[in-house]
Amino acid sequence: MKRVISYLNRFFFEEVSATGFGLMRAAWAFTVLFYMLGSATDVVRYYSEGGILPQDLGYLVFRSEYRFTLLQYITDPTAVVALWSVFMVCLVCMMIGMWPRLMTIICVLLLFSFHERNLQPLGGGDTVLRIIGFILMIAPEVSAFSLARLEHQWNHWKKTGKYLAPLKTHIWPYRILLWQILIIYVTSAWDKLQGVMWMGGTVVEAGFHHTHFVRWSKDIMDGWVWFSPYACFYTLMFEFGWLLMLVPRETWHVLPLWIRRHSIKRWLIAGSLGFHWGIFAFMDVGSFPLAMSTAFLGLLLDQDWAAYKKTLNKRWKGRIIILYDGACGLCRRSIFMLQLMDVLNRIKPVDFRDGILRSKHAPDLSESDLDRAMHIKTPQGKFYKGFDAFRKLSWHMPTLKLLTPLLYLPGVAPVGRMIYAKIAVSRNKCAHGACKI
Repeated sequence: MKRVISYLNRFFFEEVSATGFGLMRAAWAFTVLFYMLGSATDVVRYYSEGGILPQDLGYLVFRSEYRFTLLQYITDPTAVVALWSVFMVCLVCMMIGMWPRLMTIICVLLLFSFHERNLQPLGGGDTVLRIIGFILMIAPEVSAFSLARLEHQWNHWKKTGKYLAPLKTHIWPYRILLWQILIIYVTSAWDKLQGVMWMGGTVVEAGFHHTHFVRWSKDIMDGWVWFSPYACFYTLMFEFGWLLMLVPRETWHVLPLWIRRHSIKRWLIAGSLGFHWGIFAFMDVGSFPLAMSTAFLGLLLDQDWAAYKKTLNKRWKGRIIILYDGACGLCRRSIFMLQLMDVLNRIKPVDFRDGILRSKHAPDLSESDLDRAMHIKTPQGKFYKGFDAFRKLSWHMPTLKLLTPLLYLPGVAPVGRMIYAKIAVSRNKCAHGACKI
């Protein structure tokens, strides 16, 4: 009996990384915000008493049971627009993590309210977003990657010089999410087998010429008709492939080594991403690709993040030494943020005010040289300083990758060096954590 209780406790309450659900929260808010803003001009038309579906005609399309919507009571067009505006603000707060728990609950309830007021404009992606939203609303921890978490990190780092331990959460929301994805894919594949077009390999060809969905001209889509049978087979294969998540890990030895050396789940996620974004490239299917990609973030656990780091660091040797001024409040805050963004553990901050550390890592640089600008030392022993040091760092930090091309645009480097020099000169005005720059 004790073994059964212990197993059930692990099955439901094992502590796992909360990173995936934190990212899923931010991605969910972004996706909902993006598509709701796209229908901004139709708010009154779709969701108010003055639109195309007044309450008196609602019985034609409303769910007769299990229906929740605040818009059953808020019907005036002006009031509906006001509620929609509140929804948009709350989505931004949820995305950046301002009061993440409260904003998540409010946003999910408001999404249900707008969706249930009018089902006609909705698609499969909207259903997935409602499912994910409900799981986020009941999940015990969604504050990873939030401003609230950042504030706690900063206060703890100021007192101890160390970061808080990574957020953990119970595994049961992960299991609920995984079951939902299994149901989505397996029932979808089973439904496809009930007709003849999927087995005949013609359904993708038909979709390529559907005027409502197709993105490109008929001439372009005609050139991809040959791909239809392969796409049909691939779709059925990967959707039924999610059943492998039900196979006990102990039996995986029967699979080929090139598959089982990696997580089955990661193979399935990679295949699903290829499928959804492949569809997106050819057809306009609404929010479905973004919604499913958002769900996959919640499936990433500690071992998945470890594998991600290992893969990206496969050819990386050593760490980048950052020589910073430990007596400068602005410098300490900068190092704090850089370390938070260093998801691959590629940097090592060194306070150059410590003579022993300075002699060890930069014996040829004087304290006055280091005082004029932040210096970095690459694993190859090459030094960069100031703006050029930051630009070099951006190559090796995924969180700054999108910024890297901009830093190499013509004219950016001279301006960047000038701005950095001004900040470097003014930074000594910092006192008690406040800087007048």
